[in-house]
Amino acid sequence: MATFAGEHDELQQFGDVVDEWAAKLLAQLREAHLPDDYFQRLRLTASRLSEAIERSVPPSLDAEHVAEVRGELLAILRRGLEEQDEDKPLDAIEAALLHLEAIRHIVRDALDQHVFGERDAREIISGIERALPRVRRKELGSLIGVSDRSIQRIVASPKPVDPQRRMLLVARLVELLRRGWTPEGVVAWFSRPRGELDGMTVDEAIEDPSYEQAIFALARHGRAQHGS
Repeated sequence: MATFAGEHDELQQFGDVVDEWAAKLLAQLREAHLPDDYFQRLRLTASRLSEAIERSVPPSLDAEHVAEVRGELLAILRRGLEEQDEDKPLDAIEAALLHLEAIRHIVRDALDQHVFGERDAREIISGIERALPRVRRKELGSLIGVSDRSIQRIVASPKPVDPQRRMLLVARLVELLRRGWTPEGVVAWFSRPRGELDGMTVDEAIEDPSYEQAIFALARHGRAQHGS
C-alpha cells in the first residue's frame, strides 16, 4: 500500500503529465500556417495524448475521479478524431485544452481531499483541530460522530487508532472547504438542509454511502463559490 506521501507525489506527477500535453497542444495552436497534414497530425496528437494520460492515472486516484478523467479523454478523442470541422481547424485544439483544464481540476480535487495521517484517527483529529481552530471539541465530536471523551481517549492513545468512515470523510470535506470558509462556516456547512441530498443535511446524509458523491460535489461547488 502506498504511503500518503507516495500517493501525493503520484497525483502531482499525473498533473505534470496533463500540463505537458497542454503545452504540446498550445504549440500546435500557435502554428499559423496550418500545414496540409494538420488534421492527420491532430488525430495522432489526440490519440497519443489520451494514451499518455490513461497510462499515467495513478492507482491512488479513486474510482469517481478516474471515471471523470476518462470522460474528459473520451471528449478529446471524439473532437480530435470524429468531429473535425475543416472550416474551423483550431476548434478541436481549443476544446482539448478545455478538457485538459477539467482534468487539472480533477487532480486538484483529488489532492485537496487527501488528508495527512488518514490511517490514524489521532492524526486526523489533530488535523481537523488545526483546520478549525475555534471549534470546540464537543462540536468536533458531533461532526465526526464520536463523543468528546472518545476524542480524548483517541488523542491520548499510545498506538495508532483506525478511523471510522465518517471521521475520514469529514476530514476530507474539511480539507476541501477550509480554504474558502471560516471555521464556523465549515461547521455550519454540514448542518444546512440540501435539495441535492433529498432535504437532508450533510451531517445526516453522510451516514449513507449512496450520498457520498453528491456530498463531495457540494463541497467542491462550495469551495468554488467561496475561494480556491
